[in-house]
Amino acid sequence: MTSVHVESISSAVRRAAGTQGLVLDAAQLAVLPLLARAGAAATSGAAGSSVYLWGPPGRGKTWLLDAFYESVPLAEKRRLHFHDFFRELHARTFEGYGRKGFAQQSAFAAGLDALLGDARLLCFDEFHVNGPADAAFVTRLLRQVDERGIVLVATSNYAPHELLPDPMFHHLFEPGIELITTRLQVAALDGPLDYRSARPRGTSGFAAGHHLRRPDARSLAAAGLRTPEPEEAEVLAPGSVALKAARAADGQVWFTFADLCAARSAASDYLALAGEYRHWVVSGVPDTTHEAPFAWQRFGNLVDVLYDAGCRLDVLGLSDYAGTFPGTAHGIDLARISSRFGMLAPPVPV
Repeated sequence: MTSVHVESISSAVRRAAGTQGLVLDAAQLAVLPLLARAGAAATSGAAGSSVYLWGPPGRGKTWLLDAFYESVPLAEKRRLHFHDFFRELHARTFEGYGRKGFAQQSAFAAGLDALLGDARLLCFDEFHVNGPADAAFVTRLLRQVDERGIVLVATSNYAPHELLPDPMFHHLFEPGIELITTRLQVAALDGPLDYRSARPRGTSGFAAGHHLRRPDARSLAAAGLRTPEPEEAEVLAPGSVALKAARAADGQVWFTFADLCAARSAASDYLALAGEYRHWVVSGVPDTTHEAPFAWQRFGNLVDVLYDAGCRLDVLGLSDYAGTFPGTAHGIDLARISSRFGMLAPPVPV
């Protein structure tokens, strides 16, 4: 690793910011050298420069990760959303379950080989551990990445000691936390400003969506929306559960809250549909006092998936929303979803 490599990566990230009219704040500049050293280590084949970058939502972690990833002059690299990677690795590991000769340990290694290939740099966005079933799996993943000498750069809303926060199961991930704190350089990106709440309204992707609290003909027209006709309804089967859509055509899929979130849908369903339908509408979203914890959890998962996939989301309803996302999820997750949901805006009247 040389200082020239480190400086060239830092300079490339700064140029990317300037090209987009952005100015890196003090907190972002403070962690940039860690990222640059990680990138230089990956290009030179060195190890020991992996980074775990955590902090509140909207502080620029994902933007920094993307700009850093693009700045590293290396073909053998992968940038993944942790949610997607983990689900695919889990599916690959257990696809042979029940067959003669199935061995989870070798299946895990084979699945990891297939997903990582010859990667020397692995970038994860939104690193998290949701439940006890994930704890051992993620710990094994961290250990394998370390043993293979892959430079890992991960972003998270969670400090390492906050991962798997349920006190009943937290101890199950303590080996993983030890790996993070001893094998990765842990840094906080916790500037005072949530840039999602401060940025101008977007015109594409997730930020192009609207929140219509009391949708009427005028606001629907201003948002470019047309209420589906009964004959447009379709039944979609992205996974094991059939989902009734009010419309699924021309890149747009329209669900009612009841048909999507009160059903047994899953994040894997949203991921599967997001590839085909880049514009989502969810209508009939109830007020925050609506007691449906699992439905709110699914709605929050949908916001996360569509934000990460860059899909437009229009939400019709949720008239009493006051900046705090409903549900019983952990406060860190609710804060992240609130930050993302806040990017949706009322349409400009026509």
